Amino acid sequence: MDELISLIPPTGDTLPWIVALAAIALAYTAFTVVGFGSAMIASGPLSLVIPVAKVIPLLAMLDFLGAASRGWKNRQDVAWKEFGHLFPGMLLGQLLGVQVLARLPATAMAVGLGLFVALQGLKGLRRKPTGTPPARRAFVQGLFGGVLGGLFGSGGFMYAAHLERQLPSRSAFRATQAMLIALSTAWRIVLCLWAGLIDAGLVMATLGLVPAMAIGVYAGHHIDLRISREQLFGLLNILLVACGVSLAVRHII
Repeated sequence: MDELISLIPPTGDTLPWIVALAAIALAYTAFTVVGFGSAMIASGPLSLVIPVAKVIPLLAMLDFLGAASRGWKNRQDVAWKEFGHLFPGMLLGQLLGVQVLARLPATAMAVGLGLFVALQGLKGLRRKPTGTPPARRAFVQGLFGGVLGGLFGSGGFMYAAHLERQLPSRSAFRATQAMLIALSTAWRIVLCLWAGLIDAGLVMATLGLVPAMAIGVYAGHHIDLRISREQLFGLLNILLVACGVSLAVRHII
């Protein structure tokens, strides 16, 4: 825990740190239920107590631990066809996101993409699309998710929005989303290592936060067992709206 304490800015106020730990538990409750949302929920509170540059790589490592364990446990349920439609776009999108972050104003992109994501959530709440979208649409959604992941550390809602419409099985949805997030965050960790954003201290800090993540995963698992598929995907679309609005508002204010 010494490495974790060393990341906290000098202050006598412990309330922000308590809020950050609670946010991690809440973030991974949502993450376990719908397969995304950890960065959107936890990044703000974490930035109160940890340097901003460390927040995204820290959450990437936590996401990887959570998603990889779930994806491996349920690997027999992965819908590999849909995985294959999203994965190439995701890889390319993260590369583009990193390049765009270095060259274009992030604020304008965050507002535009946030509104786009919120619109997708509203459409999902209103109706379910009919028919099977072409594979190129899945590639585009994977691309958008990758760009958002590269720019802001959170693009999983784009993968979830596609899988929700394509996979009638909840087990297939959860397993495929977990596998995508695991590989997406692994790729992001590689990019962060290459950029020098991860060191031994941050790795130890991440391990120190695993208990808070475990509480969220435990709570999310029990919530997941008690809600119907319709309730699950209603929650997913509500979170899409909330994440999109949050992304836009956070960069306007």
